[in-house]
Amino acid sequence: MKKTLIALATLAAATGALAQSTVTLFGVADAAVQYTKTGAAKKTAMATSALNSSRFGVRGEEDLGGGMKAGFHLEAGVANDSGAGAATNTNNQTVTALTSAGTQGLTFNRRSTLSLMGGFGELRVGRDYTPLFWTQTIYDPFGTNGVGASQANASANPATLLTGVRASNSIGYISPSFSGFAVQVQTYLGENASNDALGKKTGSGNGLRATYEQGPVSVALATAKYDTALNTTHKGTNVGASYDLGMVKLTGLYSTDEDTGAAKVKGYLVGLTAPLGAGVAKLAFSNAKQGTTLDTDKFAAGYVYSLSKRTSIYTTIANTKPKTGDKTTGFDLGVSHSF
Repeated sequence: MKKTLIALATLAAATGALAQSTVTLFGVADAAVQYTKTGAAKKTAMATSALNSSRFGVRGEEDLGGGMKAGFHLEAGVANDSGAGAATNTNNQTVTALTSAGTQGLTFNRRSTLSLMGGFGELRVGRDYTPLFWTQTIYDPFGTNGVGASQANASANPATLLTGVRASNSIGYISPSFSGFAVQVQTYLGENASNDALGKKTGSGNGLRATYEQGPVSVALATAKYDTALNTTHKGTNVGASYDLGMVKLTGLYSTDEDTGAAKVKGYLVGLTAPLGAGVAKLAFSNAKQGTTLDTDKFAAGYVYSLSKRTSIYTTIANTKPKTGDKTTGFDLGVSHSF
């Protein structure tokens, strides 16, 4: 149960007017023993975020009247196996990314936004998730976490994907749902000068996501384009869908990623989740392919057992097999608690 710190704030004592305001602390602590084997290399370690991303945050809303609200959301990634905070990125560019991960202290790297909300939807500014990422994580039975995370999200050029999950300096809009249809648009800024040697557009980009949610059906299409360096652009598109049959929920995802001058990376995933006893079973098969240099399959299976509404124990096993090179076997055994 989330702890509400402030329930009602008094405005203008002279008039007795009241505005409802809430501030909430929340978070997740997730830890696992993780074993991996690639060829002759074996490793056993404590891991964090193998089921749900470990985090600590504070968020709040104020009722402005007339159906409008103001809100904020500050969320920091935490490696609970060591207590270290996660690094962030100030302008979506490699040259200014913090490289002292684990020593820079706590940063609100996961999300740091201010919002205005109403019947028109939500206007959101700050560091936030990108529209492209939402489709990747929602339709992955393992939520892009742990050894079971989808291979379809893998890229031959991960260094260019600085906004593959989140973007700093973003301005976004999320529409209300109309008969199940909704859209999310986002633009973000690299904040370079017009005569910058890195290029004025580097670190800047745009994203769009359209969704349909009605009954057991969920469908989403997202696309993004952003400059990763001078005269270098990354383009990404994905489409995902799920259908809930009650006893089993089927999911699918197809994605493409392409950098200027490089072959396109194509990925796909098929998976399912199914209630089983007091928990949920998960299965997924995914693949990423880029020309003749990358062609990797991944099969993952897992089970999450709910001890309560807030605490779960889980296990995942995955096998990643490239067409050339050593395969990797991964295993997670952990516990996750939300508050």
